[in-house]
Amino acid sequence: MDKNEKLKQIRLIKNYLEKYGKYYDELELLYLKDNLDTDTSLTLIPDILRQILAELNLLKDEANVYKQFANLVQNIYGLDKNIVEVGGGVIPVLSKIIALRQKKGTITVYDPRIIEENSLSNLILKKEEFTEKTKTINTDLFIGFMPREATEVIINKACLERKDFIITLCSDGLNDDESYYEDNDEFVHSIVCSAKRKVIDSGLGELEKTYLKSLGEEYPIIYNKK
Repeated sequence: MDKNEKLKQIRLIKNYLEKYGKYYDELELLYLKDNLDTDTSLTLIPDILRQILAELNLLKDEANVYKQFANLVQNIYGLDKNIVEVGGGVIPVLSKIIALRQKKGTITVYDPRIIEENSLSNLILKKEEFTEKTKTINTDLFIGFMPREATEVIINKACLERKDFIITLCSDGLNDDESYYEDNDEFVHSIVCSAKRKVIDSGLGELEKTYLKSLGEEYPIIYNKK
C-alpha cells in the first residue's frame, strides 16, 4: 500500500470513530486508534477492526472473510430465503453482504451492540441478545460467524425448530474465567461432538465440517447436511 492509500485509510477510520466511537468501550477504542494503519490484507485481526475495514471497503478481497463465508452459505444453502444471523457484531457486515445478494427473502441479525442504521428493506436489525426463547417466524436458516458464547444457542435453536444452520467456530472464543472448558481446543471439540448428536436426533441429517482457506483449521465451519 502506498503512502496516499495509507493516509486515506487512516482518515476514513478516524472519521468513522468520530461518528461511531460511542459503540466501543475504552479498551477497544485504544486498540482501534493504535491500529489505524493496519495491513488490510490480514485475516486474523479482531472483529471490531475487521468489520470497520470491510464497512469502509478497505479490506482486501483475500482477507474479506465475510464475503468468503457468504459465498459458502450461498453454495450450500442458497441465500434467497429467510435467514437469521446471531451475533452480527457492532457492524452487521455479513448480513449486509447477504441482504444485497438476496433476490427474495430476508435476513434478520441480532446483537446487543449493533449500530441501528439501515437502508435495505430485506435487512432487519435487532439490537438485543438472541436466546433459545427468542421468537422467530418463518426462518429457514440460522447462521453465525464466530459467535462465541452464542454458538450453542444457535445449534440448540436450529435443532429445536428443525432448521438448517451453519456456523464458523472461533477457537479463541473463550474470553472469561467462568467457562467450564479447559481450553479453546476442548471448546471446539465439545461443540462439534454435541452438535453431531443433536443434528441426528433432530432429523437434520448429519453434521459436516469444512474450512475457509483464509482462516485455516483453527476456525472450523460446521453445518447440517440432509
